Amino acid sequence: MRITAIKTFIVDGGFRPWTFVKIETSEAGLVGWGDCTDWGSPGPVTATVERYAEWVVGRDPMAVEAIWWDLSAASARHIGGIAWKAMSGIDSALWDIRGKVLGAPVWQLLGGKMRDELRLYWSHCGSAPRQRAAERLGLSPVRKTDDLKRLASVVLEQGYTAIKTNLIELEDRPDTQYLRNAFSAHVGDAPSEVLRCADAVVGTFREALGPDVGIALDVAFTFKLGGAIKLARALEPYDLMWLETETLDADALQMIRSSTTTPICTGESLYGVHGYKPFLERHAQDVIMPDLAWNGITMGKKICDFAHAYDTLISPHNCHSPINTLVSANVCATLPNFYIQEFDVDDAPWRDDLMTHPFEIVDGHLQLPQRPGLGSDLIEAELLKHPPVDYPGAR
Repeated sequence: MRITAIKTFIVDGGFRPWTFVKIETSEAGLVGWGDCTDWGSPGPVTATVERYAEWVVGRDPMAVEAIWWDLSAASARHIGGIAWKAMSGIDSALWDIRGKVLGAPVWQLLGGKMRDELRLYWSHCGSAPRQRAAERLGLSPVRKTDDLKRLASVVLEQGYTAIKTNLIELEDRPDTQYLRNAFSAHVGDAPSEVLRCADAVVGTFREALGPDVGIALDVAFTFKLGGAIKLARALEPYDLMWLETETLDADALQMIRSSTTTPICTGESLYGVHGYKPFLERHAQDVIMPDLAWNGITMGKKICDFAHAYDTLISPHNCHSPINTLVSANVCATLPNFYIQEFDVDDAPWRDDLMTHPFEIVDGHLQLPQRPGLGSDLIEAELLKHPPVDYPGAR
């Protein structure tokens, strides 16, 4: 059996493009699907996949580990970034093929499942990507405090036990209207208007959701050391699930974590065991969130196991395509340190149309697929119905 072709698809994902990889083999009908979604550069990622296809076509698709490390060596002068995105799309598609050949789910090949379902959190709950795409996705916009409360009631009705949001300007809270100016005028700091905004958003959600629903706030790379500490301390009364803040300085993150009782999550912008190593060695965070559309299954599983050695929980970065949800689920099913999985509930309404076997979600928990491979194929004719578009406000 040999790899005969590698194809890519850039598909409209509602508020971001989805980037898929399809690997065909010499066995009739045997294909694998992978994800290498990149919100900002899908074109260069697919071009890199096509370049790597020149080195992979003709090889045995079962040689997953060898192909990962051969592509890693070939990427030595441009390690990470777009190169590893491309590698990861190929890697997850190869694991899909491997499972289908052996007649087993990928989680079985990774050591077997530790759970039959995975707890999900509602990502982008009321926040920026949802707002930018609300009209074209048929969603009710969130502009006021009451909108947040109504959204919280939907979260509870659907059985979700955790959410993640961002800083949001609210029309009925004038003290949040300076948010954009605050970011531009106080680069990396968290001035009082930003803290008031965080208090308004998180406080409203906490009041509406009650004390037992997890709330995470994602601020990415917005704040430097001092600003992140001020924000984390200001949010301590709300007992967050975590504050998601990023830096490439492990010592700085360690200082943030030691300065607050608010749990700290990081890691969506790191790659490879070597990238996580300084953060884990310093116990600089409570939770890491490896991006498996960037680290693949081969490297992603190694990162998660490495984190277990440092008593660190795993919550994978998963705001990409439905294939990446399956990739994350197959890895997380095998992890003793799994915490919770990200999931975009307000996703493109055509998501399920693309899948031969759509997700089964019960009370905010993803039921672990039992089918060979990742758990679902994509329908190529449906992918072609949704070419990428210009995404409003995309950065």
